[in-house]
Amino acid sequence: MNTHPIEVMFSAEFEKTASLCGDFFYRYQRYEANFSMALFYSCDPIDKSVFDNILRQSDKCLKLLDNLYAIVFDMTSQGSGMKAVENILAQYEAQHFSQKLYISFVSAEDFNTKEAMKSNLFSLLNYAIKEAKSNQVVDGFYELEHI
Repeated sequence: MNTHPIEVMFSAEFEKTASLCGDFFYRYQRYEANFSMALFYSCDPIDKSVFDNILRQSDKCLKLLDNLYAIVFDMTSQGSGMKAVENILAQYEAQHFSQKLYISFVSAEDFNTKEAMKSNLFSLLNYAIKEAKSNQVVDGFYELEHI
C-alpha cells in the first residue's frame, strides 16, 4: 500500500492557494459573486491538458505540485461547481482509466473566511486519500453523510 506524506506536502502547498482564491473570496464577500474550489491529487503526475479543455476563461487553475492542482470555478453555485468537477473527473477517467484521482470540493457559500474554506478543502482531500475515496468527489456533504 502506498503511503502519502500528505500532511507535510499539503502544509507547504496550503499557502499557495491563498493567492488563487483571495480575489475570488473578496468578490464573493463584496458582490456576492459565488465561486467554488477543488483540489485534484494523484500519485502520478497530472497532465494539465485534462483541465484546459473544460475550464472556462474565468476559471483559474494553479499547479501546486506535479500531482496536485487547485482550481477555482468562477461564478458557480454548489451544484454548478460540482458539475464542473464531475466533468473533469469523467474526462480524466476516459484518458487515464487505470490511475486514481482524489478530489475535494468546496463552495464559498458555505464559509465565512477564505482560510476556513482552504482548510476544509485540504482536510477533505486528506480524508479522501486516507479513506481511499479515489475517482469520486468528496465534499462537506459527503463527509457528513459517511462519517
